[in-house]
Amino acid sequence: MKLFAGIAVAALIAAAPAFATNSPIELKTALKDLMTILPGQFDNASQKFFEEENKTPKELAHGSVYRSFTHIEAPDVGQNVLVATVRYGGKSGSFDNGEFQVWTLSVDAARKAVKMSPRRFKDPAKYVDKALDAAAFKDLMAADLVPAQGAASCDVYWRKFGNELRGQTEPGACSSMSTTMKMQLAWEWEYILNDTEMWINFAGRDATGKIVNGQPDQSHFRLGKARDFECLFGFRPVKGEPQTSNGPRMHDRGDVYVWETKAPNKHSFYYTLLRGMWPSNSGRNYEDLLRISMYEGDPKKPDKSKFLGMGWASAASDRASFGDGMYSGRCKLFDPSAPPIKGE
Repeated sequence: MKLFAGIAVAALIAAAPAFATNSPIELKTALKDLMTILPGQFDNASQKFFEEENKTPKELAHGSVYRSFTHIEAPDVGQNVLVATVRYGGKSGSFDNGEFQVWTLSVDAARKAVKMSPRRFKDPAKYVDKALDAAAFKDLMAADLVPAQGAASCDVYWRKFGNELRGQTEPGACSSMSTTMKMQLAWEWEYILNDTEMWINFAGRDATGKIVNGQPDQSHFRLGKARDFECLFGFRPVKGEPQTSNGPRMHDRGDVYVWETKAPNKHSFYYTLLRGMWPSNSGRNYEDLLRISMYEGDPKKPDKSKFLGMGWASAASDRASFGDGMYSGRCKLFDPSAPPIKGE
């Protein structure tokens, strides 16, 4: 999280939009930057790992969140269009239908901001399994969309503050009826974004102003932007033929890959690839590392899994690996122009 060292300060000194200059050329640049940085995958697995290692109180710990933004070409919808998804529990976790949205971005000269406006699909089931595939939306029309509803149904206004982009809903502009709590809630959203991370904070408040949905201490969800890796995993049993899994793709913000080996040496292995802070007491506290880890068991039951091996490298590295003769794994930054990884 080192690249965000100045964000906390920026959030404090930028308490009101008036602090940003946001001239017309700066707004055009901000729009261009958003359309460059937002597309991709984001996950807060590193934050989760760090909080668990540091015994963060349960009521203050952040849930596992994965977000994606896909840039699509949909002229009938808008010039700058993104499809957004949210999952809880990682890339394969539970899907949030309420935040499966189409966002359009444009310069709002009157507010001196880049306006990001949400809409939803009339038939979301048609697109859920293709949400990361821009080509799946090539025929999307404005008539295929309806106004957004719920907690994330309001416009977000983005402005530049130094090297960060900050997006906020306007005070008092966002409210909806909570179907679970049976009450009207006023919503506030804040996004802070740079090339490597997205921090998000939100609050749903009741009529008295009490936070009934959101972090009690209003601390941000810290999502890291993911890089795509190509991997090779190996298992060399004492008896029997060696087995490999060649070419799985994983992102480096906490992705999990499950590998079921074949008889007569059937095992259920899983690997994790995680780039983020390592809470070490060795004198290198808060060091960002890229880590590949291997376990036997069920990733949904980590307490009952058996740790088998780990390799690490600097956060900037394009690869990480480990091997002990029986178990091995290596992942390399994916290059679509390069030949596939060769087996051992």
